[in-house]
Amino acid sequence: MKLYGGMRQVLRTFSAAMILAATAAQAQVAAPTPPMGWNPYNAFDLNYGEAELMAQAELLVASGLARLGYDHVNIDDGWWLRRARDTIEVRTGIYPSAALPDGTTSLRPFVDRLHTMGLKAGIYTDIGRNTCSQRWRPHTPNLPVGTVGQREVGTYGHHAQDAALLFVRWGFDFIKVDACGVGDYGPDVPEVKNGTFRAFPPLIVREQPARSNAAELARQYASFADAVRRAAQGRTPLVSICAWGQADVNDWARRYGQMSRTSFDIAPTWEAMLFNFDSAASRALFAGPGHWNDPDMLEVGNGAFDGEHLVAARAHMSLWAVLAAPLILGNDLRRMTPGIAAIIGNRDVIAVDQDAAGNQGVVISRAGAGEVLAKALSTTGHKAVALVNRGKASLTLAVDLADLGLSSTAPTTLRDLWSGASRRVSNGRISVELAPQETVLLKVEGRPAEDDVDQPADLPARFDVADEGYKAPDRTPARQWVLAQIGFRPDGQPLMRDGAQDHAGLGVTAGSRLRIDLAGRYDRVSLDPRTLGKATGPFTIRVDGRTLVEGVASQQPHPVVLHVRGAQQLELIAPPPASGNTQFAWHDVRFVRRATSRS
Repeated sequence: MKLYGGMRQVLRTFSAAMILAATAAQAQVAAPTPPMGWNPYNAFDLNYGEAELMAQAELLVASGLARLGYDHVNIDDGWWLRRARDTIEVRTGIYPSAALPDGTTSLRPFVDRLHTMGLKAGIYTDIGRNTCSQRWRPHTPNLPVGTVGQREVGTYGHHAQDAALLFVRWGFDFIKVDACGVGDYGPDVPEVKNGTFRAFPPLIVREQPARSNAAELARQYASFADAVRRAAQGRTPLVSICAWGQADVNDWARRYGQMSRTSFDIAPTWEAMLFNFDSAASRALFAGPGHWNDPDMLEVGNGAFDGEHLVAARAHMSLWAVLAAPLILGNDLRRMTPGIAAIIGNRDVIAVDQDAAGNQGVVISRAGAGEVLAKALSTTGHKAVALVNRGKASLTLAVDLADLGLSSTAPTTLRDLWSGASRRVSNGRISVELAPQETVLLKVEGRPAEDDVDQPADLPARFDVADEGYKAPDRTPARQWVLAQIGFRPDGQPLMRDGAQDHAGLGVTAGSRLRIDLAGRYDRVSLDPRTLGKATGPFTIRVDGRTLVEGVASQQPHPVVLHVRGAQQLELIAPPPASGNTQFAWHDVRFVRRATSRS
Protein backbone atom coordinates (compact mmCIF):
# COMPACT_ATOMS: atom_id res chain seq x y z
CA MET A 1 0.00 0.00 0.00
CA LYS A 2 1.43 3.37 -1.03
CA LEU A 3 0.50 6.93 -0.19
CA TYR A 4 1.41 10.09 -2.03
CA GLY A 5 0.85 13.68 -0.90
CA GLY A 6 2.59 16.73 0.47
CA MET A 7 1.81 16.25 4.14
CA ARG A 8 2.97 14.16 7.07
CA GLN A 9 1.97 10.62 6.22
CA VAL A 10 1.42 7.66 8.45
CA LEU A 11 1.61 4.30 6.76
CA ARG A 12 -0.23 1.38 8.21
CA THR A 13 -0.88 -2.16 7.05
CA PHE A 14 -4.00 -4.03 7.89
CA SER A 15 -4.34 -7.72 8.51
CA ALA A 16 -6.20 -10.29 6.47
CA ALA A 17 -8.24 -11.09 9.58
CA MET A 18 -9.57 -7.53 9.71
CA ILE A 19 -10.53 -7.64 6.04
CA LEU A 20 -12.35 -10.94 6.54
CA ALA A 21 -14.19 -9.54 9.55
CA ALA A 22 -15.28 -6.51 7.54
CA THR A 23 -16.75 -8.73 4.84
CA ALA A 24 -18.86 -10.82 7.22
CA ALA A 25 -22.44 -11.43 6.12
CA GLN A 26 -24.81 -8.56 6.81
CA ALA A 27 -28.25 -8.86 8.37
CA GLN A 28 -31.24 -8.78 6.07
CA VAL A 29 -31.96 -5.21 4.98
CA ALA A 30 -35.52 -4.00 5.48
CA ALA A 31 -36.72 -1.74 2.64
CA PRO A 32 -33.87 -2.41 0.18
CA THR A 33 -35.79 -0.14 -2.20
CA PRO A 34 -38.10 2.77 -1.29
CA PRO A 35 -41.44 1.56 0.12
CA MET A 36 -44.53 1.96 -2.06
CA GLY A 37 -48.21 1.93 -1.22
CA TRP A 38 -51.21 4.07 -0.32
CA ASN A 39 -52.22 6.22 2.66
CA PRO A 40 -55.63 7.85 3.24
CA TYR A 41 -54.60 11.15 4.84
CA ASN A 42 -54.10 13.34 1.75
CA ALA A 43 -57.40 12.29 0.21
CA PHE A 44 -59.61 11.87 3.29
CA ASP A 45 -57.92 13.73 6.16
CA LEU A 46 -59.33 11.81 9.17
CA ASN A 47 -62.71 11.09 7.56
CA TYR A 48 -62.19 7.45 6.65
CA GLY A 49 -62.39 3.98 8.07
CA GLU A 50 -62.23 0.33 7.13
CA ALA A 51 -64.67 0.65 4.21
CA GLU A 52 -62.61 3.35 2.50
CA LEU A 53 -59.34 1.53 3.14
CA MET A 54 -60.63 -1.75 1.71
CA ALA A 55 -62.09 -0.01 -1.34
CA GLN A 56 -58.67 1.48 -2.10
CA ALA A 57 -56.95 -1.85 -1.43
CA GLU A 58 -59.23 -3.61 -3.89
CA LEU A 59 -58.46 -0.97 -6.52
CA LEU A 60 -54.71 -1.33 -5.96
CA VAL A 61 -55.08 -4.99 -6.84
CA ALA A 62 -57.66 -4.68 -9.63
CA SER A 63 -55.83 -1.83 -11.39
CA GLY A 64 -52.48 -3.63 -11.38
CA LEU A 65 -50.86 -0.96 -9.20
CA ALA A 66 -50.09 -3.55 -6.53
CA ARG A 67 -48.13 -5.58 -9.09
CA LEU A 68 -46.10 -2.45 -9.86
CA GLY A 69 -45.05 -2.28 -6.19
CA TYR A 70 -47.79 -0.22 -4.51
CA ASP A 71 -48.38 -2.96 -1.97
CA HIS A 72 -48.70 -1.19 1.42
CA VAL A 73 -52.10 0.00 2.67
CA ASN A 74 -51.38 2.20 5.67
CA ILE A 75 -53.85 3.34 8.33
CA ASP A 76 -53.14 6.88 9.52
CA ASP A 77 -54.35 8.71 12.64
CA GLY A 78 -57.84 8.13 14.07
CA TRP A 79 -58.13 4.35 14.51
CA TRP A 80 -58.02 4.15 18.28
CA LEU A 81 -60.75 4.41 20.91
CA ARG A 82 -58.76 4.30 24.16
CA ARG A 83 -55.77 2.72 25.88
CA ALA A 84 -56.76 -0.13 28.20
CA ARG A 85 -54.44 -2.34 30.24
CA ASP A 86 -52.23 -4.29 27.82
CA THR A 87 -53.96 -3.18 24.64
CA ILE A 88 -55.37 -0.27 22.67
CA GLU A 89 -59.06 -0.57 21.94
CA VAL A 90 -60.05 -0.01 18.32
CA ARG A 91 -62.86 2.32 17.24
CA THR A 92 -65.18 -0.39 15.93
CA GLY A 93 -67.69 2.10 14.57
CA ILE A 94 -65.34 2.70 11.64
CA TYR A 95 -63.43 -0.62 11.84
CA PRO A 96 -66.30 -3.08 12.29
CA SER A 97 -64.19 -6.18 11.67
CA ALA A 98 -62.22 -5.28 14.81
CA ALA A 99 -65.17 -6.20 17.06
CA LEU A 100 -64.50 -9.77 18.25
CA PRO A 101 -67.12 -12.16 19.67
CA ASP A 102 -65.56 -12.05 23.16
CA GLY A 103 -66.08 -8.29 23.41
CA THR A 104 -62.44 -7.36 22.77
CA THR A 105 -61.13 -5.54 19.72
CA SER A 106 -58.37 -6.38 17.27
CA LEU A 107 -57.17 -5.15 13.90
CA ARG A 108 -55.97 -8.67 13.08
CA PRO A 109 -58.99 -9.43 10.83
CA PHE A 110 -58.28 -6.27 8.82
CA VAL A 111 -54.60 -7.15 8.49
CA ASP A 112 -55.36 -10.75 7.54
CA ARG A 113 -57.71 -9.61 4.81
CA LEU A 114 -55.02 -7.38 3.30
CA HIS A 115 -52.48 -10.19 3.49
CA THR A 116 -54.90 -12.51 1.71
CA MET A 117 -55.02 -9.95 -1.11
CA GLY A 118 -51.23 -10.01 -1.38
CA LEU A 119 -50.88 -6.60 0.28
CA LYS A 120 -49.08 -5.35 3.37
CA ALA A 121 -50.65 -3.49 6.27
CA GLY A 122 -49.43 -0.30 7.90
CA ILE A 123 -50.46 1.40 11.14
CA TYR A 124 -49.87 4.75 12.86
CA THR A 125 -48.72 5.87 16.29
CA ASP A 126 -46.93 8.77 17.97
CA ILE A 127 -43.61 8.72 19.81
CA GLY A 128 -45.23 10.83 22.57
CA ARG A 129 -48.23 10.21 24.82
CA ASN A 130 -50.79 11.90 22.59
CA THR A 131 -51.32 12.31 18.87
CA CYS A 132 -51.47 14.99 16.20
CA SER A 133 -55.24 14.73 15.79
CA GLN A 134 -55.81 15.29 19.51
CA ARG A 135 -53.83 18.52 19.36
CA TRP A 136 -54.74 19.87 15.94
CA ARG A 137 -58.13 18.30 15.07
CA PRO A 138 -60.10 18.86 18.30
CA HIS A 139 -63.49 18.64 16.57
CA THR A 140 -62.95 15.45 14.58
CA PRO A 141 -65.36 12.67 15.64
CA ASN A 142 -62.61 10.02 15.74
CA LEU A 143 -60.59 11.18 18.75
CA PRO A 144 -59.70 8.87 21.65
CA VAL A 145 -62.14 8.94 24.57
CA GLY A 146 -62.02 8.31 28.32
CA THR A 147 -59.83 9.57 31.12
CA VAL A 148 -56.63 11.54 30.58
CA GLY A 149 -54.66 8.30 30.82
CA GLN A 150 -56.98 6.33 28.53
CA ARG A 151 -56.64 9.03 25.89
CA GLU A 152 -52.85 8.69 25.94
CA VAL A 153 -52.75 6.32 22.99
CA GLY A 154 -49.24 7.28 21.84
CA THR A 155 -46.42 4.85 22.43
CA TYR A 156 -44.41 6.82 25.02
CA GLY A 157 -43.85 4.55 28.00
CA HIS A 158 -45.36 1.57 26.13
CA HIS A 159 -42.74 0.69 23.51
CA ALA A 160 -42.48 -3.04 24.19
CA GLN A 161 -46.20 -3.43 24.84
CA ASP A 162 -47.26 -1.60 21.68
CA ALA A 163 -44.67 -3.33 19.49
CA ALA A 164 -45.96 -6.72 20.63
CA LEU A 165 -49.58 -5.66 20.08
CA LEU A 166 -49.11 -4.15 16.63
CA PHE A 167 -46.58 -6.52 15.11
CA VAL A 168 -47.17 -9.85 16.87
CA ARG A 169 -50.82 -9.96 17.91
CA TRP A 170 -52.12 -7.90 14.99
CA GLY A 171 -49.44 -8.67 12.40
CA PHE A 172 -48.75 -5.25 10.88
CA ASP A 173 -45.85 -4.79 8.46
CA PHE A 174 -45.25 -1.03 8.67
CA ILE A 175 -45.68 1.76 11.20
CA LYS A 176 -45.58 5.52 10.87
CA VAL A 177 -44.37 7.11 14.11
CA ASP A 178 -45.42 10.75 14.33
CA ALA A 179 -44.04 13.30 16.79
CA CYS A 180 -46.75 15.78 17.79
CA GLY A 181 -46.81 14.15 21.20
CA VAL A 182 -43.26 15.33 21.93
CA GLY A 183 -43.59 18.73 20.31
CA ASP A 184 -47.05 20.16 20.87
CA TYR A 185 -48.06 19.44 24.48
CA GLY A 186 -45.92 21.88 26.43
CA PRO A 187 -47.11 23.39 29.73
CA ASP A 188 -48.35 26.58 28.04
CA VAL A 189 -50.82 24.80 25.73
CA PRO A 190 -54.40 25.74 26.73
CA GLU A 191 -55.60 22.11 26.66
CA VAL A 192 -52.75 21.20 28.99
CA LYS A 193 -53.52 24.07 31.34
CA ASN A 194 -57.18 23.05 31.60
CA GLY A 195 -56.31 19.42 32.34
CA THR A 196 -57.39 17.85 29.04
CA PHE A 197 -53.85 16.52 28.52
CA ARG A 198 -50.76 16.05 30.65
CA ALA A 199 -47.84 18.31 29.91
CA PHE A 200 -44.91 16.88 27.96
CA PRO A 201 -41.80 19.11 27.99
CA PRO A 202 -41.11 19.50 24.26
CA LEU A 203 -38.31 17.52 22.68
CA ILE A 204 -39.06 19.36 19.44
CA VAL A 205 -39.22 23.14 19.27
CA ARG A 206 -40.58 23.70 15.79
CA GLU A 207 -38.19 25.44 13.40
CA GLN A 208 -35.61 25.76 16.20
CA PRO A 209 -33.39 22.66 16.13
CA ALA A 210 -30.78 24.28 18.35
CA ARG A 211 -33.42 24.51 21.14
CA SER A 212 -34.78 21.02 20.57
CA ASN A 213 -33.65 17.99 22.56
CA ALA A 214 -32.41 15.92 19.63
CA ALA A 215 -30.56 13.45 21.85
CA GLU A 216 -33.66 12.47 23.83
CA LEU A 217 -35.82 12.37 20.70
CA ALA A 218 -33.30 10.01 19.10
CA ARG A 219 -33.29 7.89 22.25
CA GLN A 220 -37.07 7.51 22.13
CA TYR A 221 -37.07 6.47 18.47
CA ALA A 222 -34.15 4.11 19.13
CA SER A 223 -36.03 2.50 22.00
CA PHE A 224 -39.17 2.00 19.94
CA ALA A 225 -37.23 0.64 16.95
CA ASP A 226 -35.49 -1.83 19.26
CA ALA A 227 -38.84 -2.90 20.70
CA VAL A 228 -40.16 -3.53 17.18
CA ARG A 229 -37.07 -5.54 16.28
CA ARG A 230 -37.37 -7.69 19.40
CA ALA A 231 -41.11 -8.24 19.01
CA ALA A 232 -41.01 -9.09 15.31
CA GLN A 233 -38.12 -11.54 15.30
CA GLY A 234 -37.83 -13.24 11.94
CA ARG A 235 -39.67 -10.38 10.22
CA THR A 236 -38.54 -6.97 9.01
CA PRO A 237 -41.40 -4.52 9.63
CA LEU A 238 -40.73 -0.98 8.49
CA VAL A 239 -40.50 2.00 10.84
CA SER A 240 -41.31 5.38 9.30
CA ILE A 241 -39.98 8.24 11.44
CA CYS A 242 -42.19 11.30 11.09
CA ALA A 243 -40.48 14.14 12.95
CA TRP A 244 -40.87 16.55 9.98
CA GLY A 245 -37.16 17.35 9.59
CA GLN A 246 -37.06 18.88 13.08
CA ALA A 247 -34.47 18.38 15.84
CA ASP A 248 -31.87 17.40 13.22
CA VAL A 249 -33.78 14.14 12.79
CA ASN A 250 -32.55 13.57 9.26
CA ASP A 251 -28.96 13.51 10.47
CA TRP A 252 -29.57 10.47 12.72
CA ALA A 253 -32.84 8.81 11.66
CA ARG A 254 -31.17 6.24 9.40
CA ARG A 255 -30.06 4.34 12.48
CA TYR A 256 -33.61 3.75 13.73
CA GLY A 257 -36.02 3.76 10.80
CA GLN A 258 -36.31 2.76 7.17
CA MET A 259 -37.65 6.17 6.11
CA SER A 260 -37.65 9.61 7.69
CA ARG A 261 -39.76 12.64 6.93
CA THR A 262 -37.65 15.60 5.87
CA SER A 263 -40.34 18.29 6.22
CA PHE A 264 -43.78 19.18 7.50
CA ASP A 265 -46.90 17.77 5.83
CA ILE A 266 -47.18 18.21 2.09
CA ALA A 267 -50.17 20.03 0.56
CA PRO A 268 -51.63 19.83 -2.97
CA THR A 269 -49.98 23.06 -4.15
CA TRP A 270 -46.94 23.63 -6.35
CA GLU A 271 -45.17 25.68 -3.68
CA ALA A 272 -45.70 23.07 -0.95
CA MET A 273 -44.49 20.27 -3.22
CA LEU A 274 -41.29 22.17 -4.03
CA PHE A 275 -40.68 22.94 -0.35
CA ASN A 276 -40.91 19.27 0.54
CA PHE A 277 -38.77 18.32 -2.45
CA ASP A 278 -36.10 20.82 -1.39
CA SER A 279 -36.07 19.39 2.14
CA ALA A 280 -34.76 16.09 0.76
CA ALA A 281 -32.95 17.06 -2.44
CA SER A 282 -29.67 18.05 -0.76
CA ARG A 283 -29.51 14.89 1.37
CA ALA A 284 -28.33 12.27 -1.12
CA LEU A 285 -25.60 11.12 1.28
CA PHE A 286 -28.22 10.31 3.93
CA ALA A 287 -30.29 7.87 1.85
CA GLY A 288 -29.83 4.35 0.59
CA PRO A 289 -31.08 0.78 1.02
CA GLY A 290 -32.84 0.51 4.37
CA HIS A 291 -32.94 4.27 5.07
CA TRP A 292 -34.78 6.60 2.70
CA ASN A 293 -35.43 10.33 2.78
CA ASP A 294 -39.20 10.89 2.85
CA PRO A 295 -40.51 14.23 1.53
CA ASP A 296 -44.02 12.95 2.39
CA MET A 297 -46.78 11.18 0.51
CA LEU A 298 -47.55 11.92 -3.12
CA GLU A 299 -50.20 14.49 -3.98
CA VAL A 300 -50.46 13.26 -7.59
CA GLY A 301 -54.19 13.28 -8.36
CA ASN A 302 -55.00 16.03 -5.85
CA GLY A 303 -55.34 19.82 -6.14
CA ALA A 304 -52.63 21.37 -8.32
CA PHE A 305 -51.63 17.86 -9.43
CA ASP A 306 -55.03 16.54 -10.50
CA GLY A 307 -56.23 15.43 -13.92
CA GLU A 308 -56.43 19.05 -15.09
CA HIS A 309 -52.75 19.65 -14.26
CA LEU A 310 -50.89 16.72 -15.77
CA VAL A 311 -47.66 18.66 -16.47
CA ALA A 312 -47.32 19.47 -12.77
CA ALA A 313 -48.39 15.95 -11.79
CA ARG A 314 -45.65 14.43 -13.98
CA ALA A 315 -43.14 16.85 -12.45
CA HIS A 316 -44.16 15.81 -8.93
CA MET A 317 -43.83 12.11 -9.78
CA SER A 318 -40.50 12.69 -11.54
CA LEU A 319 -38.99 14.50 -8.57
CA TRP A 320 -39.99 11.82 -6.07
CA ALA A 321 -38.59 9.14 -8.40
CA VAL A 322 -35.22 10.83 -8.88
CA LEU A 323 -35.00 11.33 -5.10
CA ALA A 324 -35.54 7.59 -4.53
CA ALA A 325 -38.35 8.72 -2.23
CA PRO A 326 -41.01 6.35 -0.90
CA LEU A 327 -43.92 6.33 -3.36
CA ILE A 328 -46.94 6.42 -1.08
CA LEU A 329 -50.04 7.39 -3.04
CA GLY A 330 -52.38 9.89 -1.41
CA ASN A 331 -55.22 10.20 -3.93
CA ASP A 332 -58.68 8.62 -4.00
CA LEU A 333 -58.20 5.84 -6.53
CA ARG A 334 -61.96 5.66 -7.13
CA ARG A 335 -61.86 9.14 -8.72
CA MET A 336 -58.58 8.78 -10.58
CA THR A 337 -58.54 9.99 -14.20
CA PRO A 338 -56.80 8.00 -16.95
CA GLY A 339 -54.10 10.67 -17.09
CA ILE A 340 -53.31 10.32 -13.40
CA ALA A 341 -53.42 6.52 -13.65
CA ALA A 342 -50.83 6.69 -16.44
CA ILE A 343 -48.54 8.86 -14.30
CA ILE A 344 -48.53 6.76 -11.14
CA GLY A 345 -48.40 3.59 -13.25
CA ASN A 346 -45.46 4.59 -15.47
CA ARG A 347 -43.18 1.55 -15.20
CA ASP A 348 -40.07 3.37 -16.40
CA VAL A 349 -40.45 6.14 -13.82
CA ILE A 350 -41.14 3.62 -11.06
CA ALA A 351 -38.02 1.72 -12.15
CA VAL A 352 -35.95 4.87 -11.60
CA ASP A 353 -37.27 5.17 -8.05
CA GLN A 354 -36.81 1.46 -7.35
CA ASP A 355 -33.40 1.00 -8.99
CA ALA A 356 -31.47 -1.62 -7.03
CA ALA A 357 -28.36 0.52 -6.53
CA GLY A 358 -30.38 2.59 -4.05
CA ASN A 359 -28.81 5.92 -4.96
CA GLN A 360 -30.71 9.14 -4.41
CA GLY A 361 -30.38 11.67 -7.19
CA VAL A 362 -27.76 14.38 -6.67
CA VAL A 363 -28.35 18.06 -7.40
CA ILE A 364 -26.04 19.06 -10.25
CA SER A 365 -26.99 22.69 -10.69
CA ARG A 366 -29.44 25.38 -9.61
CA ALA A 367 -29.84 28.61 -11.58
CA GLY A 368 -32.93 30.79 -11.39
CA ALA A 369 -35.99 28.61 -11.94
CA GLY A 370 -33.92 25.79 -13.44
CA GLU A 371 -32.55 22.81 -11.56
CA VAL A 372 -30.84 19.61 -12.70
CA LEU A 373 -30.54 16.36 -10.75
CA ALA A 374 -28.89 13.08 -11.74
CA LYS A 375 -29.42 9.66 -10.18
CA ALA A 376 -26.82 6.96 -10.79
CA LEU A 377 -28.47 3.70 -11.83
CA SER A 378 -27.31 0.12 -11.39
CA THR A 379 -25.63 -0.11 -14.79
CA THR A 380 -22.36 1.80 -15.01
CA GLY A 381 -22.74 4.87 -17.21
CA HIS A 382 -26.55 4.93 -16.92
CA LYS A 383 -28.22 7.85 -15.15
CA ALA A 384 -31.71 9.22 -14.65
CA VAL A 385 -31.57 12.97 -15.21
CA ALA A 386 -34.33 15.36 -14.17
CA LEU A 387 -34.36 18.82 -15.74
CA VAL A 388 -36.74 20.93 -13.69
CA ASN A 389 -38.55 24.18 -14.40
CA ARG A 390 -39.68 25.44 -11.00
CA GLY A 391 -41.16 28.63 -12.42
CA LYS A 392 -44.20 30.00 -14.22
CA ALA A 393 -42.45 30.86 -17.50
CA SER A 394 -40.96 28.62 -20.17
CA LEU A 395 -37.20 28.16 -20.17
CA THR A 396 -34.37 26.33 -21.89
CA LEU A 397 -32.28 24.19 -19.57
CA ALA A 398 -29.04 22.40 -20.39
CA VAL A 399 -26.44 20.25 -18.67
CA ASP A 400 -23.05 19.06 -19.88
CA LEU A 401 -22.37 15.33 -19.86
CA ALA A 402 -19.10 16.07 -18.07
CA ASP A 403 -21.07 17.53 -15.14
CA LEU A 404 -22.95 14.24 -14.94
CA GLY A 405 -19.67 12.33 -14.71
CA LEU A 406 -20.12 11.00 -18.25
CA SER A 407 -17.85 11.11 -21.27
CA SER A 408 -18.58 14.01 -23.60
CA THR A 409 -17.21 12.12 -26.62
CA ALA A 410 -18.52 8.56 -26.19
CA PRO A 411 -21.81 7.63 -27.93
CA THR A 412 -24.63 8.62 -25.58
CA THR A 413 -28.37 8.11 -25.95
CA LEU A 414 -31.24 9.45 -23.95
CA ARG A 415 -34.89 8.48 -23.64
CA ASP A 416 -37.69 10.67 -22.31
CA LEU A 417 -39.46 8.49 -19.74
CA TRP A 418 -42.76 10.32 -20.23
CA SER A 419 -42.98 10.62 -24.01
CA GLY A 420 -40.87 7.57 -24.84
CA ALA A 421 -38.88 9.54 -27.43
CA SER A 422 -35.20 8.65 -27.83
CA ARG A 423 -32.28 10.48 -29.43
CA ARG A 424 -28.51 10.69 -29.51
CA VAL A 425 -26.68 13.37 -27.56
CA SER A 426 -24.55 15.70 -29.64
CA ASN A 427 -21.79 18.12 -28.63
CA GLY A 428 -21.57 16.61 -25.14
CA ARG A 429 -24.60 18.53 -23.88
CA ILE A 430 -28.25 17.79 -23.11
CA SER A 431 -30.62 20.69 -23.75
CA VAL A 432 -34.41 20.77 -23.39
CA GLU A 433 -37.24 23.27 -23.72
CA LEU A 434 -39.43 23.26 -20.62
CA ALA A 435 -42.97 24.55 -20.22
CA PRO A 436 -43.92 26.24 -16.94
CA GLN A 437 -43.72 23.76 -14.04
CA GLU A 438 -42.47 21.02 -16.36
CA THR A 439 -39.88 18.40 -15.49
CA VAL A 440 -38.31 16.24 -18.18
CA LEU A 441 -37.09 12.91 -16.82
CA LEU A 442 -34.49 11.23 -19.02
CA LYS A 443 -32.69 7.93 -18.92
CA VAL A 444 -29.18 8.67 -20.19
CA GLU A 445 -26.97 5.80 -21.34
CA GLY A 446 -23.32 6.64 -21.89
CA ARG A 447 -19.86 5.92 -20.52
CA PRO A 448 -18.14 7.28 -17.42
CA ALA A 449 -15.93 10.30 -17.99
CA GLU A 450 -12.99 8.11 -16.94
CA ASP A 451 -12.96 4.38 -17.55
CA ASP A 452 -13.10 2.32 -14.35
CA VAL A 453 -13.50 5.42 -12.15
CA ASP A 454 -16.45 6.20 -9.87
CA GLN A 455 -17.18 9.63 -8.45
CA PRO A 456 -19.20 10.32 -5.28
CA ALA A 457 -22.35 10.98 -7.33
CA ASP A 458 -22.07 7.41 -8.66
CA LEU A 459 -22.38 5.88 -5.19
CA PRO A 460 -24.08 8.18 -2.65
CA ALA A 461 -25.86 5.17 -1.11
CA ARG A 462 -22.47 3.86 0.04
CA PHE A 463 -21.86 6.89 2.29
CA ASP A 464 -22.62 7.19 5.99
CA VAL A 465 -22.30 10.52 7.79
CA ALA A 466 -21.08 8.91 11.00
CA ASP A 467 -20.18 12.02 13.03
CA GLU A 468 -22.20 15.13 12.48
CA GLY A 469 -19.65 17.86 13.11
CA TYR A 470 -20.43 21.57 13.33
CA LYS A 471 -24.04 22.73 12.98
CA ALA A 472 -25.07 26.26 12.11
CA PRO A 473 -27.13 27.66 15.00
CA ASP A 474 -29.69 29.29 12.67
CA ARG A 475 -30.41 26.14 10.64
CA THR A 476 -34.01 25.18 9.89
CA PRO A 477 -35.65 22.87 7.31
CA ALA A 478 -36.27 25.98 5.20
CA ARG A 479 -32.72 27.29 5.68
CA GLN A 480 -30.83 24.05 5.59
CA TRP A 481 -27.40 23.24 6.91
CA VAL A 482 -26.61 19.86 5.36
CA LEU A 483 -23.70 18.09 7.02
CA ALA A 484 -22.35 16.62 3.78
CA GLN A 485 -23.20 17.27 0.14
CA ILE A 486 -21.85 16.36 -3.28
CA GLY A 487 -20.86 19.40 -5.32
CA PHE A 488 -22.11 21.87 -2.72
CA ARG A 489 -20.99 23.25 0.62
CA PRO A 490 -23.05 22.56 3.78
CA ASP A 491 -24.52 26.07 3.50
CA GLY A 492 -25.87 25.25 0.03
CA GLN A 493 -23.40 27.29 -2.01
CA PRO A 494 -21.67 25.53 -4.94
CA LEU A 495 -18.43 23.82 -3.95
CA MET A 496 -15.81 25.61 -6.03
CA ARG A 497 -12.36 24.33 -6.93
CA ASP A 498 -9.96 26.40 -8.98
CA GLY A 499 -12.77 28.56 -10.36
CA ALA A 500 -15.27 25.82 -11.30
CA GLN A 501 -17.90 23.85 -9.44
CA ASP A 502 -16.44 20.57 -8.21
CA HIS A 503 -19.06 17.94 -9.05
CA ALA A 504 -16.70 15.23 -7.77
CA GLY A 505 -16.14 16.99 -4.45
CA LEU A 506 -17.67 16.64 -1.01
CA GLY A 507 -18.57 19.73 0.99
CA VAL A 508 -18.72 18.76 4.67
CA THR A 509 -18.94 20.35 8.09
CA ALA A 510 -15.88 20.85 10.24
CA GLY A 511 -15.51 17.92 12.61
CA SER A 512 -17.56 15.54 10.47
CA ARG A 513 -16.66 11.92 9.76
CA LEU A 514 -17.72 10.18 6.57
CA ARG A 515 -17.64 6.43 6.14
CA ILE A 516 -17.66 5.04 2.60
CA ASP A 517 -18.38 1.39 1.89
CA LEU A 518 -15.65 0.32 -0.55
CA ALA A 519 -16.73 -3.35 -0.48
CA GLY A 520 -13.34 -4.44 -1.83
CA ARG A 521 -14.19 -2.94 -5.24
CA TYR A 522 -11.38 -0.42 -5.59
CA ASP A 523 -7.65 -0.29 -6.20
CA ARG A 524 -7.11 3.39 -5.48
CA VAL A 525 -8.83 6.44 -4.09
CA SER A 526 -7.63 9.96 -4.86
CA LEU A 527 -8.77 13.22 -3.28
CA ASP A 528 -7.65 16.75 -2.45
CA PRO A 529 -8.47 17.92 1.11
CA ARG A 530 -8.74 21.70 1.60
CA THR A 531 -10.16 24.06 4.16
CA LEU A 532 -12.93 26.46 3.14
CA GLY A 533 -11.64 29.18 5.43
CA LYS A 534 -8.34 30.89 6.09
CA ALA A 535 -7.27 28.76 9.04
CA THR A 536 -5.46 25.46 8.57
CA GLY A 537 -6.73 22.29 10.20
CA PRO A 538 -5.75 18.67 10.87
CA PHE A 539 -7.56 15.89 9.01
CA THR A 540 -7.39 12.10 9.19
CA ILE A 541 -7.98 9.34 6.66
CA ARG A 542 -8.59 5.77 7.82
CA VAL A 543 -9.03 2.52 5.94
CA ASP A 544 -10.64 -0.45 7.68
CA GLY A 545 -10.15 1.24 11.04
CA ARG A 546 -6.44 1.94 10.60
CA THR A 547 -5.11 5.48 10.32
CA LEU A 548 -3.34 5.90 6.98
CA VAL A 549 -2.96 9.65 6.71
CA GLU A 550 -2.78 12.45 9.24
CA GLY A 551 -2.28 15.82 7.63
CA VAL A 552 -2.84 19.54 7.94
CA ALA A 553 -5.05 21.06 5.27
CA SER A 554 -5.11 24.62 4.02
CA GLN A 555 -6.74 26.37 1.07
CA GLN A 556 -3.90 25.17 -1.15
CA PRO A 557 -4.04 21.97 -3.26
CA HIS A 558 -2.95 18.88 -1.36
CA PRO A 559 -3.58 15.81 -3.56
CA VAL A 560 -3.53 12.37 -1.97
CA VAL A 561 -3.63 8.94 -3.61
CA LEU A 562 -4.47 5.89 -1.50
CA HIS A 563 -3.83 2.34 -2.66
CA VAL A 564 -6.72 0.43 -1.08
CA ARG A 565 -6.99 -2.92 -2.86
CA GLY A 566 -9.23 -5.25 -0.85
CA ALA A 567 -10.28 -2.55 1.61
CA GLN A 568 -13.85 -2.51 2.88
CA GLN A 569 -14.28 0.94 4.40
CA LEU A 570 -12.80 4.41 3.99
CA GLU A 571 -13.18 7.09 6.67
CA LEU A 572 -12.68 10.80 6.03
CA ILE A 573 -12.41 12.88 9.22
CA ALA A 574 -12.53 16.64 8.72
CA PRO A 575 -10.70 19.16 10.95
CA PRO A 576 -12.60 20.40 14.00
CA PRO A 577 -14.13 23.89 13.92
CA ALA A 578 -11.46 26.51 14.54
CA SER A 579 -10.88 30.20 13.80
CA GLY A 580 -14.17 30.52 11.94
CA ASN A 581 -13.65 27.40 9.81
CA THR A 582 -16.99 25.59 9.87
CA GLN A 583 -16.87 23.95 6.43
CA PHE A 584 -14.33 21.70 4.74
CA ALA A 585 -13.84 20.16 1.30
CA TRP A 586 -12.74 16.76 0.13
CA HIS A 587 -12.15 17.86 -3.45
CA ASP A 588 -12.02 15.79 -6.62
CA VAL A 589 -12.77 12.39 -5.03
CA ARG A 590 -12.23 9.45 -7.37
CA PHE A 591 -12.54 5.72 -6.77
CA VAL A 592 -10.60 3.56 -9.26
CA ARG A 593 -12.24 0.15 -9.61
CA ARG A 594 -10.44 -3.18 -9.44
CA ALA A 595 -10.32 -5.17 -12.66
CA THR A 596 -12.65 -7.83 -11.20
CA SER A 597 -15.21 -5.13 -10.22
CA ARG A 598 -15.49 -3.48 -13.63
CA SER A 599 -18.84 -3.68 -15.37
